Amino acid sequence: MPIDDTVYAYSVARIKAIETRLLDQGQFDRMINASSSEEAFKVLTESGYAGAAAELTDIHNFESILAAELKDTFDMVMKIGPYPELIGMLALRYDIHNLKVLFKAKFLGIKSDLLIPVGTHELDKLEHAVNEGDYRYLQEKLRRAVGKITEEFLLNRDPQVIDLNLDRILYEQMIYAARENNSSFLEDLFIRQVDLINLKTLIRVKRMGLTRDFLKTALLPHGSIRVDRLTIMIDEPLESLISMLAISDYAELVSEGVREWLDKGSASLLEKLSDDYITNHLKQGRRVTFGIEPLVGYLWAKEIEIKNIRIVLVGKINKLPAEAIRERIRNV
Repeated sequence: MPIDDTVYAYSVARIKAIETRLLDQGQFDRMINASSSEEAFKVLTESGYAGAAAELTDIHNFESILAAELKDTFDMVMKIGPYPELIGMLALRYDIHNLKVLFKAKFLGIKSDLLIPVGTHELDKLEHAVNEGDYRYLQEKLRRAVGKITEEFLLNRDPQVIDLNLDRILYEQMIYAARENNSSFLEDLFIRQVDLINLKTLIRVKRMGLTRDFLKTALLPHGSIRVDRLTIMIDEPLESLISMLAISDYAELVSEGVREWLDKGSASLLEKLSDDYITNHLKQGRRVTFGIEPLVGYLWAKEIEIKNIRIVLVGKINKLPAEAIRERIRNV
């Protein structure tokens, strides 16, 4: 049964008011042009990050502020939205991220402080699940996926099974949940994200000289670009990918991103263009008066804002030139 979008009237009005607090291009320009990382950080103390920023004693620990901001944003949107379970679909990405971090710590001894306090499961329960092998608190499909990871890793000790299995179950669950809730908007968004991931996977696999069989296991299902079309490209030059998608929505993104990768061996432009593609796609939702579109658009905008802050501060801490930082910044 379709959702009655008029129930979003209050939450959309709240989002319209709140989104005016997002950092704008001028504020990012000030951060980029600042003389030091400390000066760049001061821009945040004049914005919505002022309270948390004032308590930070070492700029190198800025990730704690960004994590707290992200958690507060998801909590707020889930609270004001009439269907928090739909926002939970987006939060599931952070469960998957945290599981990747925890499994790599357990199996590979890679200790990390990259856990993010966002998701549909509390961090302490995820840590208990992975460390103790007790997955009963996880959703059924996620429980099967993590069980498969344990079996496959113990069999062949290949760390790639962690990312491959978790990414597959993530998008399977999100697309299934979108269809179950009759949300064509979310289904279309997730399908586009799968397409972008698969395009980047194809290019990475080709550049690394890996096999067609590996590519088949790495590509995600449910995208609009058929997996068999992408698999064929493993034996073709990358320029053929540009031709194949010349009349698709991804034509400009692939053309610029692939050429940069061929010229410089860097995926950074393709990553930026992929984020900008989703940003431009979600901008259409700003015109929606009743519906989930403005809420999802705001969450994405906040995620991009946080990503941009991280890019600027890391660049400033490492004393990168302003232009090198600016070319990595996503559209705001």
